Amino acid sequence: MERREKMNKYEEIKKLINSAGESVEFAEFGNGVSDEWIVNAEERLGFKLPNSYKWWLSNYSGGEICAAEIFSIYGQDFDTVIGGDIVYMYELNRKNNNFSDEKVIICEADDDVFYFDLTMGSQENELPVFSLKNNEKYADDFIEFLKRRITESI
Repeated sequence: MERREKMNKYEEIKKLINSAGESVEFAEFGNGVSDEWIVNAEERLGFKLPNSYKWWLSNYSGGEICAAEIFSIYGQDFDTVIGGDIVYMYELNRKNNNFSDEKVIICEADDDVFYFDLTMGSQENELPVFSLKNNEKYADDFIEFLKRRITESI
């Protein structure tokens, strides 16, 4: 039953993304980041990325919701990449002491900053998404984060 619920969650977000129109700009479904790049990113970061986030990376690669970039993996050398690559942003934030090491920023929108809290992992390799503005949990996992951001934008 749990496997069916997870599948439903992914099918539901695919439908929502398809129906969101121009407020969501992701790559076409199936044109995601390779598993190799995801593994490389996890090795460089030193921790596992949440399964729901990896599903999104594998299927959509990256993109924006209402012009707010969701950090992804650009598939470029981590030592030369700049911009919204999650490895680049995490390392930049650590270097500049912008956030604690446990906060992995995934989106800097005009209205808020969202992050994974590495101290809140689960058995299913998921991480909740938190709002920096409200300093509280925004979503139980990355798919719920996408769903909420998309729903709020349309």
